[in-house]
Amino acid sequence: MMSSAKLARIARSCWGWGASPGACLLRGARLARVFRVACVSRSPNAWCLRHARRVCLGLVVGSVLSVGIARASTPPLPPLPDHMLRDDAVALPREIAVEVPNPFRDDSAETTDVSKASASSAAGASAASAEITADGSSPPTQISTPTRDVAATSALEGPPTPLPPLPRLGSAPKTAADANLAADDKAISLNFQRAELGAVLNAFAQFTGLNIVASERVRGAVSLRLDKVPWRTAFDTLLDVNGLAMERHGNVIWVAPQADLAARERQRFEAHARSADLEPLASRTFQLHYARAEDVRRLLTGSGNQRVLSKRGAATADPRTNLLFVTDLEARLAQIAALLGSVDRPTRQVLIEARIVEGEHGFSRNLGVRLSMAATSEDGSARGLTGGKDGAVYDLSARPIAGFDAATAGLTLFAAAATRLLNIELSALEAEGRGEIVSSPRVVTADRMKAVVEQGTELPYQAKVGQGVSGVQFRRATLKLEVEPQIMPDGRVVLDLDVAKDSVGEQTDAGPAINTKHVQTRVEVEDGGTVSIGGIYATDDRDDVTRVPLLGKIPFLGALFRHRAHRDQRSELAVFITPRVVQIN
Repeated sequence: MMSSAKLARIARSCWGWGASPGACLLRGARLARVFRVACVSRSPNAWCLRHARRVCLGLVVGSVLSVGIARASTPPLPPLPDHMLRDDAVALPREIAVEVPNPFRDDSAETTDVSKASASSAAGASAASAEITADGSSPPTQISTPTRDVAATSALEGPPTPLPPLPRLGSAPKTAADANLAADDKAISLNFQRAELGAVLNAFAQFTGLNIVASERVRGAVSLRLDKVPWRTAFDTLLDVNGLAMERHGNVIWVAPQADLAARERQRFEAHARSADLEPLASRTFQLHYARAEDVRRLLTGSGNQRVLSKRGAATADPRTNLLFVTDLEARLAQIAALLGSVDRPTRQVLIEARIVEGEHGFSRNLGVRLSMAATSEDGSARGLTGGKDGAVYDLSARPIAGFDAATAGLTLFAAAATRLLNIELSALEAEGRGEIVSSPRVVTADRMKAVVEQGTELPYQAKVGQGVSGVQFRRATLKLEVEPQIMPDGRVVLDLDVAKDSVGEQTDAGPAINTKHVQTRVEVEDGGTVSIGGIYATDDRDDVTRVPLLGKIPFLGALFRHRAHRDQRSELAVFITPRVVQIN
């Protein structure tokens, strides 16, 4: 028989103000068991039932009060902010693996091996199997959710550099380690049904002789069927379908998800950028022989993506000695030295010969007709003006097009063989008095450097230079020739020509008018050939008076000794340009 005092001690030993609700329920059940024993041991009377009800009611009320007091004494947690600040010392996980259960799978069912995979070829075969449930469902799949990699970008400069294409066995260059592998064209047949990726990679390793190391995140099942496919193509297909990438080191291939390899490459790049900030600087002096130091300095210190130096590098040029002083990282200095070796080279030069000829109207057309005439020999072959590498006959005369007369202005090409005949014709034209060589300038210029030849006069005129103040200014009436040659790899020369002919026009209150004629073109000619630009005409309209000295001035009778003539003469200006590449020994 158990007394009430003993029941009270048991209640006090089981009770605690800091107990959790679950502990209170367990202790209440223990007290109920004790009360049941006590009630059975004693005679069932009203006193036992009454005290049992009171104790149970006290337990319930005490449990509620204990939970309320515990919650009231604990301060509430502050609300979470919208954006959590990341501590650089804490490495966030790059990917989160989530286990997704299959709602159609019966866990109580026994799993059986119902799938097998085989790989057959002329050398041997490999097999792999995958476990599935009896009802045909596949086991839970590891779904990888990539998260954005928040990396420190303080060491990076400029826009993000795109990653190179993923390496594949089919496009990888052959190495010495490939000698121990299977032949590239060796076919493989695969038949996998929901097989594990690890088992499939193991089959490839046994067939090809490769040492394949798979990352722990290479999981999941794969189903594929390939029939007589080259094993390199089959391996690349397996990687592409499952979002995998490879990294090869000799005869060892590491297979991992593409996101992992990309993150690894980015970490390497960031580590290299951070190490560049700590690497000591070095200085070197470069002696330039052909290029100007100031031009090279501007090339190295360009802005943005055009900059060759690193962000810590600097360059200074000395125009007097043509020296270039560069301070940068040691690796970058080696690159700059290789760059200067390609830039500091002698530039090829071109001799430009120009002949400016002024003759009577139509002389350039007649000249082209005479030079383009060809005779026929007894054997029927054409003789005449030939040149060039192919020895073709050049037809230099202008021809009518679509019913229109042939143009008298334009551009004509003479081969190198015709240049000597052209000089003879121009000399004969000047001897006959039908033309005159106004100027024969010759200038040597470097490749892709503009040469300017200008000849003429400057005309003064009154012009206002301020309020109520006038001064003398000048206008040019010149013949200007600009030539920029470009030597092609085959020895031909491309000429950018700009010819301007200005002449004095009518007199006005503001000064003399300037008549302008301008021709601009781009042409390709062989070394030693000639370019002819014609069609620049000038008209001379005047009245000429000739008289006998003294007698021509007598009034009335002097008309007998004077002769008046109206002269309307039209002349043509032609420019012949011959480029010759200067040979450097």
